[in-house]
Amino acid sequence: MLTYRKFLLIILLLSVLLLAAGWLFRFLDIWLVSVLLLLNAALLATGSFLVCSGLYVHALCSAVTDERKLAITFDDGPHPLFTPRVLDLLKERGVKAGFFVIGEKLKGHEHIIRRIIEEGHMIGNHSFAHVNHYGFMGTRKIIADLEKNQMLIENTCGKKVKLFRPPFGVTNPNIARAVKVLDYRVAGWSIRSFDTVKRKEAKTINRVVRRIKPGGIILFHDTHERILPLLIAVLDAAREKGYEIIRPDQLLGINAYR
Repeated sequence: MLTYRKFLLIILLLSVLLLAAGWLFRFLDIWLVSVLLLLNAALLATGSFLVCSGLYVHALCSAVTDERKLAITFDDGPHPLFTPRVLDLLKERGVKAGFFVIGEKLKGHEHIIRRIIEEGHMIGNHSFAHVNHYGFMGTRKIIADLEKNQMLIENTCGKKVKLFRPPFGVTNPNIARAVKVLDYRVAGWSIRSFDTVKRKEAKTINRVVRRIKPGGIILFHDTHERILPLLIAVLDAAREKGYEIIRPDQLLGINAYR
């Protein structure tokens, strides 16, 4: 299978060979060099924003299985209003999910995190601050940020989490080093719902449902009022297709906690 990393290495190698040939046969000019530099820079940037590219760190984005099983995950919570509603719906449907929580939002809402654990769902680290410039932070700052959230989660519900989902799905060498130092496993997704984008509800539902396949992991956010109708529609569609929804760590066959 041609992974993104292998694809990038092939492009880099071809670029070097083309530059060498251009120099040897004297057709090398500034335009060729500029185009190749821009191409490789664009591919590196794209790999940074695709958590499942595997360019800098291996991410768990789906399970290899033929069984009709998939997982649902929620980012950016807990939200004082919408997370409890999501939990109510999941409890009503008998569904277990994964919640990747932000430390700043956890503070003051510890009871929601405890409820998530008590009702059999999974917790993961989604950073403490989730700042827009997370991808530009140094390794030490990333480590401090993750450790701060790790400690907060542990003090709240007694769980030493093993899974980390990078804010915005961004990875880079600094994040990769922080993950290695803290012995985390990076959790990605195979189905991005784009549920936070204001678009027609039917369009978002269709985007998710037509991508459902064995071993898939869906990304939602438990932070907005549109999540409930979207979640209901996806749960209904998955059931109609004969899928069982289980926790992401169980789907992947890994330990979510240390």
